[in-house]
Amino acid sequence: MGIGSRAESKGRWAYAYLAVGGLLAGFVNGLLGAGGGILAVFALSSAKPAELGEPSDLYANALCVMLPISALSCLRYAIAGNLVTEGFGVYALPAVAGGLLGGLFLGKLKAGALRKLFAALVIWAGIALMIR
Repeated sequence: MGIGSRAESKGRWAYAYLAVGGLLAGFVNGLLGAGGGILAVFALSSAKPAELGEPSDLYANALCVMLPISALSCLRYAIAGNLVTEGFGVYALPAVAGGLLGGLFLGKLKAGALRKLFAALVIWAGIALMIR
């Protein structure tokens, strides 16, 4: 097996890994209403790190993947009658503003700081849900 065929084989596995990661991200997001983004970041960073360019691109790509997944999950919850809209604007409007602000800072933070912040938030959320 030559070098080219090894790289080609690795590329196919990376796409298969991404497909499985996408399926799991969608499943977890649909099941829990959140959490798929964590899997999207992990899958993207594991399968195609060189193609993503800057580490901040990893988070931007994960957000682009999560937007349609989250929209479909929201639609599914609404159709099932499980969407509570009372107080929605009080939370959603500041969340959108925060998302815009975070997007501005995304390109300004170093990769190591982004990874540490992401890991800290995942750990904090996990602990908070366990002790609730």
